Amino acid sequence: MKLSYLIFGVLLLMLVNVKVQGQSIEEKKQASEDCLLGKEHLANYQFQKAMESFNVCYQNDLENLNYLKKIAVCNYKLGQFKDSKEIYQKILRKDSVNITALNQLGIIYSKESNYKKALEQYETLIEIDTLNSYYHKRAAEFFTKTNNFIGSVMNYEKAHQLNPKDIEIILALSKVYGQLDELYHPRINDLIYLGMMLDSTNVKLRLLQAKTAYKQKRYSKVIKSVERLLELTTDTSFYALKIYGISCFQTKDHQNAINILEKVIAINPESEVIYYYLGLAYKAIGDYTKSVQYFEKAIDQAVSENLPNYYTNLAIIYEEQGKYKKSIETYKASYKSSKDKILLYHLARNYDMHYKDKKMALQYFEKYMAANDTGNIEYKDYSKHRISELKKVIHFDTVD
Repeated sequence: MKLSYLIFGVLLLMLVNVKVQGQSIEEKKQASEDCLLGKEHLANYQFQKAMESFNVCYQNDLENLNYLKKIAVCNYKLGQFKDSKEIYQKILRKDSVNITALNQLGIIYSKESNYKKALEQYETLIEIDTLNSYYHKRAAEFFTKTNNFIGSVMNYEKAHQLNPKDIEIILALSKVYGQLDELYHPRINDLIYLGMMLDSTNVKLRLLQAKTAYKQKRYSKVIKSVERLLELTTDTSFYALKIYGISCFQTKDHQNAINILEKVIAINPESEVIYYYLGLAYKAIGDYTKSVQYFEKAIDQAVSENLPNYYTNLAIIYEEQGKYKKSIETYKASYKSSKDKILLYHLARNYDMHYKDKKMALQYFEKYMAANDTGNIEYKDYSKHRISELKKVIHFDTVD
């Protein structure tokens, strides 16, 4: 009797086990199908459907972090950053050095402009893999965003050391050095040279080369760089054309400067600096009518501290044309804006040349001498001499 109960029990356990195994096999089969379907949806950019499928997969295998990663990716792709972050943080609680979770969190925080938190992810990744140039590059980017330029330079330099062929690093590092030093750090020239050796057709690199040369007042280099840039792309920036035209002016290629700058002004008709250089260029070729027009436009558009220069150059043209009344008005406007003592000298000379009554001329020569313009000895000597003469003239006029 006992034997028959024992046999019955064994058979019952075997039956139950078979049933359980059968269910397990079915569930695994279903889970496998869901996962394949999830991958298919993901490949077809059907992120909502993919997430639903991977959720089923995860419920059937709660220890599988890969399913969680897939769900987090779907949330990210759907713009549900909060849910995506929570899932990646859950992964990190189970696996604190999970590379995927740390990288993706860095990307999400960056999208949210939370650069401090983004930086934390890449600093952790650097601790995990200190020789990974990509991690140093990303860390440097966020150091820059948080205005820590020392941290930025250190990480970009490390990234460059680890991967010297990365053009992106070369460009970014050059930009940071430019922010640190207004006249551009000498290191930039070395970086640009290296970048050109790697890829001379890179448009961003060519533009950087032109910008750097312009800052360093190497105008012939600017012209060559922008001309090569024009060969590479028709979508040339306003800035590139601007420095191209100005560099042509600086190298005394005045007609070419006019041709280029008039194209630039057609793109941006509110650029006071371009009007100013067009005024200078037309003055250089002797077209005073056009020169006056452009200086007047520069004055009309002026919002910068360069307004006195525009007035002064316009006044010089009026003076050269013998239009002393206009030149005096314009020099006065320039002096009112700048208080530049040399303008007192120019006012004195223009009053001297235009009016028979020399009292105002004498007054301005004396103002100029009182201003003590130590940088212009010749003007001071002339003014001293002219004051003596004018006093005699005024004296004799009074006697008469």
